[in-house]
Amino acid sequence: MIVNICKICESSKGEIVLDISNEKDTYLDYINIPYEGINTQYKECSKCGLIFRSHILSDEEKNLLYEKFRDIELRGESKKEYFIRITSLPDEKSENREKCNYLRSFINESGNVLDVGCGAGVFLYKFKQEFKKWSAVGVEPTNEFSNEAEKYGIKIKYGYLNEQTFNKKFDLITMIHVLEHVDNLRDILTQVKSYMHEDSLFYIEVPNSKDIGDLPKSHDRFMSQHDYIFSSRVLEKLLLDSGYIMIDMQEFKSIRNRNNLRGMFKIKI
Repeated sequence: MIVNICKICESSKGEIVLDISNEKDTYLDYINIPYEGINTQYKECSKCGLIFRSHILSDEEKNLLYEKFRDIELRGESKKEYFIRITSLPDEKSENREKCNYLRSFINESGNVLDVGCGAGVFLYKFKQEFKKWSAVGVEPTNEFSNEAEKYGIKIKYGYLNEQTFNKKFDLITMIHVLEHVDNLRDILTQVKSYMHEDSLFYIEVPNSKDIGDLPKSHDRFMSQHDYIFSSRVLEKLLLDSGYIMIDMQEFKSIRNRNNLRGMFKIKI
């Protein structure tokens, strides 16, 4: 574990908005990273308002976590069982169907989509069911997801998104609950832009800071895999400062009753 600062304005100062020093962390316990005695809080940056975790995983620890993120011993189900469970949910219980309904009013009849940090590919699976004339690919740093997803027609590249990952542009790029895991916020947003053309759309979804107070401190949302929590003001400014134009921004409650933010953006020409 290492000390963290605000990755927007590089300040370490801020008001403590949530103290989780005495809470158990399922992920740290599983990968055997000690945290007892470490004062861990979420702070609201005094300069820009980003809510950041005071202690985060090192790069080595983060890589270890995402290698094991869907282990059956951690999750209680295999990757195959997880894929089948999520993709078999009825529409009224499917958060991925709800996301597709949101996207429907923005996208064209056909195109190509890249899902950054796509996990097991369950969103892309539902997306391809809803938008049959679209091609889809994902990129994901958790190993072994790609083999399972490809059995169901979902292509996933293993690794992190970089300038060599693909050699084409995409009509739609989605980043669903990924930004809160990323060490360098501006770098990943710049990387996404490199895969967009002037008419491309960028859909982003992140945790909403309203969950602080709404969810118990012991909730999974406040464990070590999440470096940041966003307000709509901070998310909008981060995207605008990174060279995007906002088309839409919403605060909403997920089917699982979590506060989320989502936005639709284009690149600034």
